[in-house]
Amino acid sequence: MNDHSPGGYGATGGVGGASLPDFSGSPSGGSGRTGGLGGEDPGSPAGPDSPGGSGGGRGPLLALLGGGGCLVVILAVIALVLSQTVLSGGGEEPADDPTPSASGPTDGTGPSDDGGASDGGGPSDGGSGGAPTPTDQEPTTEAEASGTACTMQGDGAVTEQVEGEVRGGGLAFPQQEGWEVGTGWGSQSAYVTDQHHADQPVEAGWYTLAGVGKVEFPEEEGGYPGAEEAARAIFLCALEPEQGEELYGDPAMLRNYHEEATTVDGHDAWIVSADVVISDLALLHSTDAWRRVVIVVDTPDGPAAFDGGAALGHDQQVTDLEAMIEGLTVL
Repeated sequence: MNDHSPGGYGATGGVGGASLPDFSGSPSGGSGRTGGLGGEDPGSPAGPDSPGGSGGGRGPLLALLGGGGCLVVILAVIALVLSQTVLSGGGEEPADDPTPSASGPTDGTGPSDDGGASDGGGPSDGGSGGAPTPTDQEPTTEAEASGTACTMQGDGAVTEQVEGEVRGGGLAFPQQEGWEVGTGWGSQSAYVTDQHHADQPVEAGWYTLAGVGKVEFPEEEGGYPGAEEAARAIFLCALEPEQGEELYGDPAMLRNYHEEATTVDGHDAWIVSADVVISDLALLHSTDAWRRVVIVVDTPDGPAAFDGGAALGHDQQVTDLEAMIEGLTVL
């Protein structure tokens, strides 16, 4: 992106961060049980107390009936009623108590057990239910200082351009559909001259840039330090406050930092890449990080660099950046 700044971006205006889900707990705020299961009152089983209570009121009734035969018959009826009441009450007691069915599952997967949180759970146990968590993203690390003067060499663009390619400093990459060339961004990457770019808008006046140019380190700084140190310096200089604070903040925070030796078109090279977190102050909404890639190649005519970027969340832009790197050639 570019706001006339080097480092894979430009601005005539950034990307807002994606918010994280809230993991403060389940909506109920309680133990995580569903529907009150387990908190429900199991109820009082029908038991001998109720029949016993009614038996006390049968004395007047027997007195009114009178006679020994009637008494025997009535007592037999009472005994039958009592036995049926007691037996039926005792048999129903387990059915009224929900405890056995609630505690039955032992594998922790049922919505009513207290161990549901162990499986990362659904909404019933306060788990995220598959929503992304902060641990789904790579942790961020603070960008180091470059340890160099981050010397800007000025424009000095001299390489003639041809249709369908971007050329500079002895390197070239294919122009991708939807990318403009020849805009003439006012500033270059640190330690790079004869730099030419392709650019594409992101939002709100911010552009993403990809460019190639010649690498030059002043003799007073010790001259060219080799592809590894040069690539690292070019990458980190774009993140220092003087260059990248408006977009990245201070300090810049990185994800997926990676660097290694590689080859470009059969020539030794060094690549440094990372996803740089966008500052909230940049007010960008379609991306929360900028993928930056710097490659320094030892060409027959001296060191040259590719310095490009893409806004994450803009999938075609990321694909285009990969195509530029794959198509990078030495002139």
